[in-house]
Amino acid sequence: MQSLEYRRLAPSTCSKTKRAVPRILFLEPQPCIRALKYAIALRRYLGNDVSLCFGRFGHSLSKLYGFGEEYFDQTIRLDAEKISDSMRRIINKYKPHIIHSHNAPNILTLTAIDVAEEIPVIHDVHEVLSVHNSGFFRDDDEVKLARYRDEERRACEESDGRIYATDGIKKYVQQQYNVDAQNDIAFYNYASKSVMPQHFKKKLSNKDKEIHIVYIGCVTSVVKGSHYDLREIFRRIADHKIHIHIYPTSNHITKSNETYRKLAECNRFIHCHDTLGYKNLLYEITQYDFGWAGFNGAKNGEHLDIALPNKVLEYVSSDLPVIAFPHKTIQRFIEKYGIGLIIKDVDELPETLRNVNISELEGHVMRSRHKLTVESKIPKLVDFYNKMMEN
Repeated sequence: MQSLEYRRLAPSTCSKTKRAVPRILFLEPQPCIRALKYAIALRRYLGNDVSLCFGRFGHSLSKLYGFGEEYFDQTIRLDAEKISDSMRRIINKYKPHIIHSHNAPNILTLTAIDVAEEIPVIHDVHEVLSVHNSGFFRDDDEVKLARYRDEERRACEESDGRIYATDGIKKYVQQQYNVDAQNDIAFYNYASKSVMPQHFKKKLSNKDKEIHIVYIGCVTSVVKGSHYDLREIFRRIADHKIHIHIYPTSNHITKSNETYRKLAECNRFIHCHDTLGYKNLLYEITQYDFGWAGFNGAKNGEHLDIALPNKVLEYVSSDLPVIAFPHKTIQRFIEKYGIGLIIKDVDELPETLRNVNISELEGHVMRSRHKLTVESKIPKLVDFYNKMMEN
């Protein structure tokens, strides 16, 4: 592990909340956009009254998103072979008041619980691995799936507090595990106002009079049964002479491989683009008509019903209505704010698009984009931190 200098700050009083604000240590095996959006909003809201540190295994934020380290006082790569030793070193030097550990998987939360002693550990449940029937990594087998379930139970039950990416995940965990619901909150994958596009590209459909849908995020062809195996869905969209544009993430878990690029080479309606930095991506996709959030539910339907992926809010932040299958949480969210279309099958897509009032739909999206941001919701997280410190 790197040798690093740390800022040593005592708890200060935030001018906006009039409460003590801790030094916060984020942990995550692979830093993700949800964690980065938290950091951006905390910095915007609290300014210099907060100190943030990030410990991780995988790629840096900059490598994945083109920025991010500037929001943290330190980012540290943990030693995957000596996790406990790495964790102790960070804790001893940084002396956090709160550990905010993000899954998945859950190994860093469990290590923090074992090592942190008197420091409150908050477990942020992005993914419920016990309903990932296809596994998480390419080589996951039944033994590893059983281990994930055990680790999930321990991380949820032994952490001091929990944050859930949706109310559906919150309900699932509270029903499955012995947790104190008083120390739980749901915090959705809201968009980041700070990186939201302020200008928009001209629509491709204005030029060619054809419909262009975009998909951003994970895709895979190597995790058998994964909800991110979207090849057949994309082929069927293209069969209706509707364009689908794919911007894959650089993801070492789901293996965004060349399969989708090859798929695009033989179909003029499928387009596989290069991975872009986060800010550039959100601007680039403004040229399309809709964002796609329909997943492969063959094996992981229960997971899809309680999840709300980041991409749904990111489409809205780029002023794109969302098209999705009736995954329960996604459907409820889209219908609540009137920000998209729900179809049961790809074959319904052409008729649904012919019958929709596009301008009315776009109006709902435009009105919602500034409401559904992390910045507008961040006081809820700060209050939760303060509650956990006071317990």
